[in-house]
Amino acid sequence: MEEKDEVGEGFVKRHSCADCGADMVFDPKVGELACPYCGSVKAIERSPDSVVERDLGSFLSPGEERLQPLAKEALQVTCDSCGATITFVPPETATSCEFCAAKIVAQPRSADPLVAPEGVIPFSLENKTAASALSGWTKTRWFAPNKLKTMARHDRVTSIYIPYWTFDADSDTDYTGQRGDNYYETESYTDSQGRRQTRQVTRTSWSYASGRVSRHFDDVPVPATTSVLPKYLTSLKWEFGDLTSYDPAYLSGHKAQTYQVTLESGFEAFKGIAESVIRGDVARDIGGDHQRIDSMDTRFSDVTFKHILVPVYAGAYRFNNKVYQIIVNGRTGEVYGERPYSALKIGCLVIAILFVIALIAIIVALFN
Repeated sequence: MEEKDEVGEGFVKRHSCADCGADMVFDPKVGELACPYCGSVKAIERSPDSVVERDLGSFLSPGEERLQPLAKEALQVTCDSCGATITFVPPETATSCEFCAAKIVAQPRSADPLVAPEGVIPFSLENKTAASALSGWTKTRWFAPNKLKTMARHDRVTSIYIPYWTFDADSDTDYTGQRGDNYYETESYTDSQGRRQTRQVTRTSWSYASGRVSRHFDDVPVPATTSVLPKYLTSLKWEFGDLTSYDPAYLSGHKAQTYQVTLESGFEAFKGIAESVIRGDVARDIGGDHQRIDSMDTRFSDVTFKHILVPVYAGAYRFNNKVYQIIVNGRTGEVYGERPYSALKIGCLVIAILFVIALIAIIVALFN
């Protein structure tokens, strides 16, 4: 059974199991909708077209109708502690924040319209597999507090899509700078024994340089969340060949975070990433042994973007008034997190070591 409800230019599909009538969810194991009660599977209608790139200039023009909710029946709640906004489709609920472990007391409301996702990298890792990866990770964390191990034992990580922007662009950069070429001279000096010696020293000859470099950027990812710690975002890697056209069905049974970084701010972040790459291109174009870049004038053209969702299992817990966050890649199972040291466990170990030392000393004294 399938119901369609119009939402502006798009629609949301409610997927009911044809056999038992229950709500079907996206199952990472089969990559399709599945009934959690009777096991029936229903294929997601996938678009034969590739994920569409949107023209940035046209999209940002005044009056452009560009916003819509993730799904018509989607609800959202905002965490008062860290500001993350979580979107979900009933019967899913959101009672605590996956990013800071704070209790969510706000009542859910209809999801705000936003720049609709063009693509999604679906979950391929089941919850129990993610929990197993987390459990393996915690076993290697000696002296971790029991709260961390409890999180792993009780499947306390939640499947949630986090938002990214990706940008494509062509760039042309005019630059000025200086090229440094090394040469060698022989100089005389007096050594520690008072003798005159000679040695080769490196000198650099600088000359003016200017030119133009061009580069095409393809699918440069910019995280659109500020709730996940930056060091984890740096470690998370995604294969964009796994990207498929967005369909609300992928959200069924999972949550999604609303982007916190606007499209305009995301583009500014992209330009910062691009600049560091272009500086490397300029340095190579100048050549020589050393380079100085005095100015760069970069023009971007044919700029396109996508709003995409990527899968993680997220969880957090509080220990001694500090929040510790755990992120599991929903495709690879890689775990990123940090943990505090349990003073109690360390103290017990120290006491045990001192006891063993004292026992050895007593035994040695008895046999002497």
